[in-house]
Amino acid sequence: MTAALNLSSITHRHPGADHPTLADVDLEVQDGEMVAVLGPSGSGKTTLLRVAAGLERPESGDVLLDGASVLGVPPERRDLTVMFQKPHLFPHLSV
Repeated sequence: MTAALNLSSITHRHPGADHPTLADVDLEVQDGEMVAVLGPSGSGKTTLLRVAAGLERPESGDVLLDGASVLGVPPERRDLTVMFQKPHLFPHLSV
């Protein structure tokens, strides 16, 4: 069975950083699964979600949706939603 979302060997380094934020990260999410990414501050949680959504481009690795690479697909065409715990776009609103 092909995973609905597959992050394969993702490595990402922020500009000017000595060490990668993400190093060879793999994640498979099956259709219908809900995933929460947990970890301490600065561990790469947001970066991982931004890579999956297409808001950041990985240094290496691939992002697949339903088995097809979407690295060249813009975020608005990926049919993927990221919900952050505290939305910062409208800080006066709550969910």
